[in-house]
Amino acid sequence: MGSILGSVLPLHQALDYHLERHSVLTTNLTQLETPGFKAQELVRESGPFSQVLGVELQASAAGHYGASGVNRSWHLARDVYSPAGANGNSVSLDRETVKIASNNLRYDAISTMIRGAIDNLDWAARDGR
Repeated sequence: MGSILGSVLPLHQALDYHLERHSVLTTNLTQLETPGFKAQELVRESGPFSQVLGVELQASAAGHYGASGVNRSWHLARDVYSPAGANGNSVSLDRETVKIASNNLRYDAISTMIRGAIDNLDWAARDGR
């Protein structure tokens, strides 16, 4: 039998990704004036369908399928889309702040989705009352 929070686990992985990405992006900003610093980004790894979604279907019983868990599917890499300036630094203040704002919106949206899933579990545990 799968975990009762199985539907929340992929969302948990998404929160982990966006939290780690926020750290990477803010680190880029702290290095804005450092000569030769190359901006970094978290890169999602491509692979089989189950790895991209972070879930894998497996039979838990005859005729049943469910999510088996979540795996980390990203790594830190140089941001190849940020060209270096005159001092060799590839961090752009405008670009990084837009990426941080976008990342924050995604984090907030995923948090709202998790809250909804937990509210649904609470509702079900109280027999719909």
